[in-house]
This record gives sequence, structure tokens and C-alpha cells, in this order.
Amino acid sequence: MPGRPQVGTSLWDNLFENQSDETNQSILNEIQRVAGLDPRMQLSDVQLFPQENGMLIQIELVVLPSTDAQRLSIFFDQQSRSASYV
Repeated sequence: MPGRPQVGTSLWDNLFENQSDETNQSILNEIQRVAGLDPRMQLSDVQLFPQENGMLIQIELVVLPSTDAQRLSIFFDQQSRSASYV
């Protein structure tokens, strides 16, 4: 976001790079950073599943004050450069 670089994410910068441990760690770090900006949620788990044509990211989080974790699965499609819930 112009004028507010701390808002938003740089996730897209890493998603379609060659998959390596360093790239995956950068993606995990960015997800944790962004989730940490919202005091209404607590990140429980993040898993990355590289696919031939993109990446599946599964995020488990708790929306506070609840204690029930919810799973969010997002597929990032390399060909269309889009994301969709699965």
C-alpha cells in the first residue's frame, strides 16, 4: 500500500520463485508476520505443499476469543498467477 509499507504482504514476491528451503522459509516468515499484525487471531500452524503448477498453503488459526482452530487452504496457481480457496 503506497505510503504505508508496513500494511500488506510481500508474499507474492516469493510464491513463484524456484522452490528452495530459503524460499519456503521466507513464505512462512511472511505469513507469520502478517498474521501477527491482527490481534484478533492466533496462528496455530502453517504448512506449505509445493505443487507442479503452484503451491498449496494450509493455515490453521484461531479467531479470538474462541479456542476453536479453523483451517484455511489456499492454492496459488503459477500459470494464472491467482489464488483460490480450496
